[in-house]
Amino acid sequence: MASVGCIAATHAARGPHARAIGSMALGLLLALVGYKKKSLDESGALAAIGVGFGSIYADVRFGAALAAFFFASSAVTRVRSDVKKRVDEHFKVGGGRDWVQVFANGFVPTVIALAFASGGFGAEATSALASAYLGYYACCGGDTFASELGVLSKSKPRLIIDWRREVAAGTNGGVTALGWVASASGGAVVGAAFHLGQSALRAVATDGGALVAPSNAASVIAFGAVAGVFGSLVDSVLGATIQYSGFCEERQKVVSKPGPTVTRISGSEFLSNSAVNLVSGVITAVVAAWLSPLL
Repeated sequence: MASVGCIAATHAARGPHARAIGSMALGLLLALVGYKKKSLDESGALAAIGVGFGSIYADVRFGAALAAFFFASSAVTRVRSDVKKRVDEHFKVGGGRDWVQVFANGFVPTVIALAFASGGFGAEATSALASAYLGYYACCGGDTFASELGVLSKSKPRLIIDWRREVAAGTNGGVTALGWVASASGGAVVGAAFHLGQSALRAVATDGGALVAPSNAASVIAFGAVAGVFGSLVDSVLGATIQYSGFCEERQKVVSKPGPTVTRISGSEFLSNSAVNLVSGVITAVVAAWLSPLL
């Protein structure tokens, strides 16, 4: 809530220079907090500065959605880390996301945000850009929540392309009921922050005529939840088909690379996890832009 207020205050300040300086300062602060909490490593923190600046500068709603995704994802990453350490081959305390992971989650929406900020589009295209931005981060939030919380399910995951087949926890494309609920929750959190960002701006801004029309909280949150589930669905299908999963007898966990002690579970070694996240986000953003219900 405090971060949303700071972002809104940056946009309420008069003059583009104050807005740019404030956005850069908040982007830097976001990266520092992430690095201190071990949610980001050194390269991830540097990449996050640019992502934070672009989104915060473009629009309060965008900055609020980014902040919600970042803080909420970092929080769920820490839930039952003892369990995740046993099943996740890339487990790091706090997440420790590097620049590749930040790029996969943040590059496309940052480009969307800067295009939105340029102001060179009509009302319909501007609406589509806003929808695409929310859709992308709702997808990221839904996928992160599903991955971090779904793995804690007491029921075994089932492969999304073969519902009759149970697979080991951590398998790409393995889904559970808890994971679907988590993906909707992750998307809803991003949607709620998106709406909250606009409400905060309307509360502090002096030039009401420059603001977009007020959004309906329920519809924006529902939009985020649906985008979160849709994005997780796309991610799971891609993960089960063009992302490799195998069980390593030596390490006793699911791994993403074949090897002499690895038995294939599903998928092919075509895309990495970060690449799957990127493609899933882009597909969700395109669908969201096509629907474009946001003003």
